[in-house]
Amino acid sequence: MPLIEDPASKLLDQVLAFRNLRHDVIASNIANANTPGYKAFDVILRERVGAMKPIEPNRTHPRHMTQSESASPGGLRFERSREPARLDGNNVSLDQELGKLMENRVMYEVGMELMDRWGSLKTIAREVR
Repeated sequence: MPLIEDPASKLLDQVLAFRNLRHDVIASNIANANTPGYKAFDVILRERVGAMKPIEPNRTHPRHMTQSESASPGGLRFERSREPARLDGNNVSLDQELGKLMENRVMYEVGMELMDRWGSLKTIAREVR
């Protein structure tokens, strides 16, 4: 880790961290596709949240999180899926989750490619000086 990080490298690190977190969320949804009563969720950037109507989760147990507790400080927010539930109460759509997984994978690979190229450009810039 360099002593001074440039803003682009920092941003790319955050993008990759978001993609890793989103992968974990999608994998959790897929793993619980047959769990009765499980509700799918996703993690989104807070900028997208402003354009959407907030969801007020049902608290069926006093230890469940409130909406304010579910918002993370890093500009991310966890949101429940609005897909209709099956008879067992589960609303995971494997087709949608696999589509999200593939999209997220491509975006992660793009982030890695950008990070690699940015590192190469920084190396070239140092050598030219």
